[in-house]
Amino acid sequence: MKTNLIKRKDYNRVLITDTLPFETPIIFSNDGLYDLISSIETTDECLRVVVSALVFGTELPKPVHSTEPYLYKVKKDSKEFRRLALLHPSSQWQLRRFYEKYEQLMLHYCSISPASIRSPSRVAGSFYSKSSWENINQYKNGSVATTALDKYVKHTPSYFAYRGYDRLYKFFNSRDYFSLEKQFSVLTTLDVSKCFDSIYTHSLSWAIKDKSFTKANVQVSSTFAQEFDEVVRHGNHNETNGIPIGPETSRIFAEMVFQEIDRRTIQCLSDLDEVFGVDYTFRRYVDDVFIFTREEKVGRKVYAAYADALTSFNLHANTSKSHVILRPFLTLKSRLIFEAGHQANTFFEKFLNSENRQSLVPKEVFSQWSLTKSYIDSIKSLCSSSAANYDDVSSFLISVVTERVKKLVTNGIEEIPPEEQIKYLAAIEVLLDVLFFLYSVSPSVSASYKLSTSIILLIRFSKRYLQHHSETVAQRIYDLLAAMLIDQCGVSYAEGVDGFVRLEYLNVVLATRELGPQYLLPLDVVERMFINEKLTYFTIISCLFYIRDEQRYASLKKTLLKAVRLKLINLADVFHNSEKAHMLLDLLFCPFVSDQQKTIWMKGVFKALNKPVPGTAATSAFVTALNLKRSQVDWADVDLLNSLEKKELKRAY
Repeated sequence: MKTNLIKRKDYNRVLITDTLPFETPIIFSNDGLYDLISSIETTDECLRVVVSALVFGTELPKPVHSTEPYLYKVKKDSKEFRRLALLHPSSQWQLRRFYEKYEQLMLHYCSISPASIRSPSRVAGSFYSKSSWENINQYKNGSVATTALDKYVKHTPSYFAYRGYDRLYKFFNSRDYFSLEKQFSVLTTLDVSKCFDSIYTHSLSWAIKDKSFTKANVQVSSTFAQEFDEVVRHGNHNETNGIPIGPETSRIFAEMVFQEIDRRTIQCLSDLDEVFGVDYTFRRYVDDVFIFTREEKVGRKVYAAYADALTSFNLHANTSKSHVILRPFLTLKSRLIFEAGHQANTFFEKFLNSENRQSLVPKEVFSQWSLTKSYIDSIKSLCSSSAANYDDVSSFLISVVTERVKKLVTNGIEEIPPEEQIKYLAAIEVLLDVLFFLYSVSPSVSASYKLSTSIILLIRFSKRYLQHHSETVAQRIYDLLAAMLIDQCGVSYAEGVDGFVRLEYLNVVLATRELGPQYLLPLDVVERMFINEKLTYFTIISCLFYIRDEQRYASLKKTLLKAVRLKLINLADVFHNSEKAHMLLDLLFCPFVSDQQKTIWMKGVFKALNKPVPGTAATSAFVTALNLKRSQVDWADVDLLNSLEKKELKRAY
């Protein structure tokens, strides 16, 4: 692990770390917006007016009291979807200002509960990058990977440093969990039903003040709780029922509410002579509660007390998802993951040698198909015997394989002899076959980042070290991707699901842009997979990034730009509508959009601001300035490997 320093008082980094959903296209981030804001005073005047209006809300003809988030849905598993919210840039800016004003109070109200195992503890002054990423820096494009800004700001995983665990599985592997199993014999789980959708924004005031005081002073706007309530509602159409799902800020808001729920539960049980840490204890990871007791009846009492405290905040326990586990504390999912990991290690040992903890070298493979098939059969057998499905294990195994890919490409040598290149090729083909099988049977957005990482690393590694076989690797990746997408083209999925984005496939397609123009997908495959009647922001920018100005996609580009023009034909609500604001910011800087169209949009913003339309000279300067900037998508110089590292650092809870 490597420690990286951070500028503590750089409040603009809130926009990079805490205001966006995790599950977005791999080309999407707020890095460009951060740069725009940082240089706003020295930028072109017309561009300054546009950005200031959209982000800071300055010079608007009338105040915007709330904005409408861009709501989109992604696959949660084979049956369910997750709805996420991309906040309007001005609502993100409101949150950034709130952090600057109240960061210490935010920390205070997240430090009350002894049960929370994921909560902010201080403003981050450093962060740790995984050694596996440090070892593959050689494959990053230096132009975007080594600037001081990128190193100290844009890789920051979160604005705050956190106590506890950034992933739930780390708790189950911790010494704390080990000690709890020694002390207590019963584990009862409690799941909160539709937590973020159910949180009442005014309930934060109930959590940090006496409820009767809050209700008597509901119009008071100067308090911390009132202001946090207001900025959250500002980004969510002024809704009081439910908070936006996706931004880290929403998890912090929820954490403050749950800290009080924890406190009330502990106090209630104390009144019943049940002492926290002695007769029982519980650990809470965001909205997942794990209750440890010596007897089942005490577990039921704690469960009832916690469920009752939830109802005081209009929240409810999902009884259908509650489980009681007697020692040993091993759930079916935990056992499945443990055995899957053991199987994976056995599989890797058959064709990979560990030189040290950081690198692997391939052994000779006599039959790639036999090796691959035997491993996939073992996964099938494990799932069958555990009454599980691929959704339960696929994402974990893709992550495990990706970590092996990182080690395989970390060889520390300048060249690989031709006879050894054959071994590398065989190992790579086996790994690719396994990765694409696991992904095809259970695709997900989180796994798409892992698969994309493996794809890009193997392409760059083979180009550098397997000169005689790099085209074979490229063709194998292309064939596997094309076969997977063609299979999906005939599958009706998510019909009638409003706002669904096929992000799990878009991300992998974007990663294969690394192969170069000779390996682009057929037009009909791209159209059948991603182009439907209702094109939305993420699909449009992802497809534009992929097709660029390639002549074979001319008709598709025309379709995409027509959809953009229809969405942006009226900019009167661009200061309110998040999808329009993001689309405008990104397409203004897009090299595949004509200068004439960009000028029309700029003048549309000035018209919406009731400002005089700029003249020829100012318009020309504006267009020139656009070539030097970017917003969410870096159309010209993005390194997707760099973007994927940031994704892993910022991964969802």
